[in-house]
Amino acid sequence: MGRIALIIRVLSAMFIAVVGRTFRRILRGPIVPTWSWSVEMTVVAARALVMSSARGGDRTDRRALEAKLNPRLPPGLRGLVAVRPGSVGNVAGEWHERRGPFEDQATILYLHGGAYVSGNPATHRRFAARLTWESHARTFVPDYRLAPADPFPAAIDDALAAYTGLLEAGIDPNRLVLAGDSAGGGLAAALLLRLRDESRPLPAGSVLFSPYTDLEHRGKSLVRNAPTDYLPLGEARPNLDYIGSADPRHPYVSPMYGDFSGIPPMLIFAGGKEMILDDSINLAEAGQRDGVDVELIIEPDMFHVWPALIPNHPATGRAVAKAAEFVMERTQRREH
Repeated sequence: MGRIALIIRVLSAMFIAVVGRTFRRILRGPIVPTWSWSVEMTVVAARALVMSSARGGDRTDRRALEAKLNPRLPPGLRGLVAVRPGSVGNVAGEWHERRGPFEDQATILYLHGGAYVSGNPATHRRFAARLTWESHARTFVPDYRLAPADPFPAAIDDALAAYTGLLEAGIDPNRLVLAGDSAGGGLAAALLLRLRDESRPLPAGSVLFSPYTDLEHRGKSLVRNAPTDYLPLGEARPNLDYIGSADPRHPYVSPMYGDFSGIPPMLIFAGGKEMILDDSINLAEAGQRDGVDVELIIEPDMFHVWPALIPNHPATGRAVAKAAEFVMERTQRREH
């Protein structure tokens, strides 16, 4: 009954939010001048979904529903990318591989988002598949453990296990790229620091979409961009579910505080209208300070992890094309 109630609550909240925004737009115009109807309603619906599915902080039913998700790829990708369950380093997940007589040399370890408390490979299947195809790569998306049942360092332990599992399976780190969105982007940045600290082989680079790098939620953009994003409002408190008893400024928790000396090139995407824009800016500044080859691309009118939510938007096309170019260039250039 709890899951049925959750579905009803979420659908009702989304319907009410969309209707309300429709009238507002008719009377006052779009909240962001460049937003089409579909873009604005996507943001509104996503906000209603996120907020209503975590009422009172209880995400148990939401995660139970997410665990049952098994979305099909869009028709345009279905014949291009094969998705199959797998396990790497004793971490379950999904493999994405291009169909056809390809010998893809690049491998992507993609870490999904969800604020460390939700999400799984299925929730990010469509975006991971597109990135796989465009990058001429094969991708593993691990189903890492989530808080609050498994707070820090569970997620980074699983990410490390998956990474080392890929190397043990014969993947050349020079042909391996880390990628992730939101919490997964922050987790990828934290994993880079841990790999460097433990003197393990580093990947060819990393691609981070709206990385979540400040779990104390101190950025001014959190308030400034609240009207134009879908992240839960009124949750400016630290992410205690994941932090647990750890130091919230430990670089493996909030990687923007890390020393990035010796880290390979990073490509970071952020939306100019997203609430955690400052997380990306601070991460990029930290990397540049420490001599890392960092490129930060801010799409002025976009929201949090927009490439995964509006696949047909020109800004998404630009981001995916740039990410794919980075993956191919980095993995083809680096030789022993």
